[in-house]
Amino acid sequence: MTMRSSTSPPQLYLCRPAIAAAALLLLAVVPCGLADSPKPTAPHRRPAARFYSFDQVHEYPHDQHAFTEGLLYGGNDTLFESTGLYNQSSVRKVDLRTGKVLVQEKMDGRMFGEGLTLLGNKLFQLTWMSDVGFIYDRHNFSKRESFSHKMSDGWGLATDGKVLFGSDGTSTLYQLDPKSLEVVKMVTVKYHGNEVSYLNELEYVNGEVWANVLPTDCIVRVSPNDGQVVGWIFLHELKQHLLDSGNTDIDVLNGIAWDGKNHRVFVTGKLWPKLYEIKLRPVNGPPNGSVEELCPKLWWAGAKRQHATSRL
Repeated sequence: MTMRSSTSPPQLYLCRPAIAAAALLLLAVVPCGLADSPKPTAPHRRPAARFYSFDQVHEYPHDQHAFTEGLLYGGNDTLFESTGLYNQSSVRKVDLRTGKVLVQEKMDGRMFGEGLTLLGNKLFQLTWMSDVGFIYDRHNFSKRESFSHKMSDGWGLATDGKVLFGSDGTSTLYQLDPKSLEVVKMVTVKYHGNEVSYLNELEYVNGEVWANVLPTDCIVRVSPNDGQVVGWIFLHELKQHLLDSGNTDIDVLNGIAWDGKNHRVFVTGKLWPKLYEIKLRPVNGPPNGSVEELCPKLWWAGAKRQHATSRL
C-alpha cells in the first residue's frame, strides 16, 4: 500500500508521469555539391534523470536506539547493520521480521561506527572522523582485523562484488580494491553540473550506486562509471508519518538494503522504530529538473561539514 501521511506531500512528486508524443517532419533541400558531404555527428546526450516516489510493501520493527550508519541484506530475512555514536557503536545481525538483534559486537567507545558492506564472507566497516576501518568474519564478529584507507573520512560503503564503493561526506564516490584497500578510482557526483555532496550510506543496486544524501529525505541514484546522477527517490512521507505518530526523537533517513534475489528494497533511519520495504513508483519531476524544493539546498554548496554535528 502507499504510505499515507496527515500532511499532504508536495504534488510535485506524487503525480504519475503523463506521456506526450509529438512528431515534426523537416524538409530540407540539399544544395548541389554538398550531397556527399559528411553529416555532422549529433552530440551524445545523457537521458534525463528519472524521479521516483514509493509504495509501502511492508513495515517491520527496528531498534529505536540504533543510530543506523550502515545497512545491508544478509539473506534468509536477516540484515547486517552498523550503528554509530561514541560508546554506542556496534556491528550486528538482525532478524528482518522481528527487528531482534541476533548477534552483536560492540565497538571500542572511542570509535564511531559508519558504513558497512559484505563481500564474500567479510564485512567491511568504516569509522567516522578516521581513516581506520574493520573487517569482520560474517559468521563470527569476534574475528576482526583493522585496515586503513585514503578517503578523507569514512561514511558509506557498498560493493558490486568486485570493488568497494566508498563515500566520505563530500561529492566524491570512491572505488577501493578490496584486497589492498587502495583507491583505484574516484568520480565526482553531479546533477545538472552541480556537485551533490554529503553522500552518506551507500548501496549497489543493478549497476547503480544509491546514496542517502544527508540530511535530506532523498536518495540519489548514481552511475559509478562517471558520477552522473541518473535518478532521485523521494521518501519524505516515511519520516513525516513517524513524526505524526509521536516519534519525535528520530533522526535523519539513513540506511538502504537491497535483496537482489527477491528484488526487495529496504530503508530506515537513525533512531527510527521502523524499517520499511518499499517499491519504487515513477513520478513526474520538477518541470526544470531542479530538486531543490524537495531536497534541501545544503548539498548544492559543497561539503563544508556544517551539518556534521547532527551525527553526534
